[in-house]
Amino acid sequence: MRPNRNSDRLAPQSVRDDLATAATERNERPLFAPDEMPQELYRTHHTALSDCDLLILDVMFNRSVTYRMLTQEQFAPTFNAPAHTLSNDDLKAAIQEMLRDNIVENTAGASGSGFCDHLAMTPHGGALWSLERCPSWDRYCTESYPALVQGRTIMSVKAVSAGVRDDFLRLWPESPARCRTARIRDIGLIGWHPFGHVHVGLASYDEPREWSCDKYDDWLKQHRAHVERVEAERSWWRTVGELQKFVRA
Repeated sequence: MRPNRNSDRLAPQSVRDDLATAATERNERPLFAPDEMPQELYRTHHTALSDCDLLILDVMFNRSVTYRMLTQEQFAPTFNAPAHTLSNDDLKAAIQEMLRDNIVENTAGASGSGFCDHLAMTPHGGALWSLERCPSWDRYCTESYPALVQGRTIMSVKAVSAGVRDDFLRLWPESPARCRTARIRDIGLIGWHPFGHVHVGLASYDEPREWSCDKYDDWLKQHRAHVERVEAERSWWRTVGELQKFVRA
């Protein structure tokens, strides 16, 4: 998704900025897309976790993080998530309490070079988080973009159910895709919540990578229509923001 720099009619700078952002989000989707940021996230209040505790755990349910990523100045821009209100001292105290209560663990162990180099959610912490956020695991999936081969985008999707995987392969690519599917042993889709097997799919498809100014307008209209269709028909969630569609249903 980049304008043709050999063309005499490059898209304007604002368009190029939009394309760069889109490419970045395609490779590493943030916790919330800008148009899906909920004002208030659903919780059951079945645990003693504070709202700030939950915001921190929200960005850890499927990944490890560092203390620096969780600081107030880094949290929102790193995860594109609602900001917590903890000062650095309060954050350290909260993390220490979660470490003591076996909610999170420092996976770097004694070899770490600083305070909580690699924090990950424990099974106990995951159980508490699940009591609050009510994740529909049969709808969960994640995607990645491991390669660009002969000008075609290669996308990989891993899902808990075959139906969700197939829906993602059907809806996500904006152009016809060649797809392959398989069922494999789970090798850590969610580290603290093992699944027996996961369903994987691989899609190869063309994406526009250059525009003149007039062609960009046509593409943008089609792209917005595609995004609306995906949101209306999607059966999956990848982020806590996307999960809200199902817990609020």
